[in-house]
Amino acid sequence: MSRTPHWVPAHFMLDSMITIADQSGRAAGITAAKRQHSRELTDTEKLRRLPWAFLHIATNTIFCQLTVFGSVFILFLTELGLDKAQVGLLLAFFPLAGVIAPLVAPLVARLGYKRVFVTLWGARKLVIAGLLLTPMIAARYGAAGTLRFVTADMIAFALCRAIAETGMYPWMREFIPDRVRGRFAAAEILLTTFFGFLAVSFASYVIGRSRGLDGYMALIAVGVFFGLLATAAIALVPGGAPQRGNGSAWPDLHATRATLHDRDFVRFLVGLGLMTLAVVPLNSFLALFARERLGLPQANVIFLQSAGLAGGLLFSYVWGWTADRVGSKPVMLAGVAAASALPLLWLAAPTGSPWTFGAALLAAFITGACQPAWTIGSSRFLFMDVVPRDSTTHYMAVFYAWAGITGATGAILAGRILQSVSDSFGPAPRHGMDAYSVLFIASAIMALASLIVLRGARSQANPT
Repeated sequence: MSRTPHWVPAHFMLDSMITIADQSGRAAGITAAKRQHSRELTDTEKLRRLPWAFLHIATNTIFCQLTVFGSVFILFLTELGLDKAQVGLLLAFFPLAGVIAPLVAPLVARLGYKRVFVTLWGARKLVIAGLLLTPMIAARYGAAGTLRFVTADMIAFALCRAIAETGMYPWMREFIPDRVRGRFAAAEILLTTFFGFLAVSFASYVIGRSRGLDGYMALIAVGVFFGLLATAAIALVPGGAPQRGNGSAWPDLHATRATLHDRDFVRFLVGLGLMTLAVVPLNSFLALFARERLGLPQANVIFLQSAGLAGGLLFSYVWGWTADRVGSKPVMLAGVAAASALPLLWLAAPTGSPWTFGAALLAAFITGACQPAWTIGSSRFLFMDVVPRDSTTHYMAVFYAWAGITGATGAILAGRILQSVSDSFGPAPRHGMDAYSVLFIASAIMALASLIVLRGARSQANPT
């Protein structure tokens, strides 16, 4: 592959992928007649449909950043008067809903991965539109009624998301060719980063010029519009047909238990769990850390996310290219090692200084540059080194459920640690330690433990 700059636009990377696939097809002697006869799409045909996946990624990123997955949502919840423990509980609903994946996976396979994903992916956008009623609910029912309303809305959203993503992972394995999986993940992060940067910058502008809930309501409305566009785009990606030969639509507990006898898979799950406990606290409460510990104004807190996105934009393709060239494991381990140092980097940022915002911007940029290593490396390692192709449905369901359990645990524990330590310490730090110090140091320890576990994971990838 030529030395393409890591900031190259996604469509140039797509052209490069198609060229690789064309050369591979010729080398294998695949004829047009054979391609017509086969029910499976060739790599070239799959890659020619990937622009729809890229469009989905871009528009869905805007939806996420303006609604429930960015710093905007955390600030929205605190504007409603929720404390840190309540924020952590609400955030926990998203991953915790993943525990239903093994139960619904056979039914999702029989109905069709694509059909289930598209249907519920669209439904969750309409559920989020319900948050536009929040000001009316708050005015009529007060803080307690608002909390119940937002909680019910988040539970419905989390369930739609969990069932949809149960179908997403097997479908992704089908429509993304293995030989470019690392570069696809990099392209995904580039698009997520670029459009996330635009969305966060827009959100910072709106919030900085709004009062109360008005700005948040405007952002949610714009986010829902782009979310519906994302659903329409992903519907044009091929594959994901119903799996009629997969037996009963009822949960297959024997097949689910069998995945846990795979020692390499279990090792990966343990490392994943520790890593999740490490990164969830940092990602979930970094906005509050910047506002409360560093003392940054709200608009600057949102702008920090833009600096992180810029770091990802510059380095994501490097990590993806490296994963495809030298294998998933080195990139994955580099991401875990970085995760053990990032919390300490944030704690080193000065408070109450003219340099505070600049130091926070630098820390956010480094965080954004390093985190794609874990995302790309672990995703490629999971698909290519861990999960057998003939058991994708059950393995991915167990993986998704476990990720949900650990993600929920991390969010709940992080919120409770912040709340309880804050209550114990009071407003002033003790011996230079506060609630965020305890949380971030624990995060670094979890990442180090994950590094020890994942170093022993066996890699069977064949670098290209």
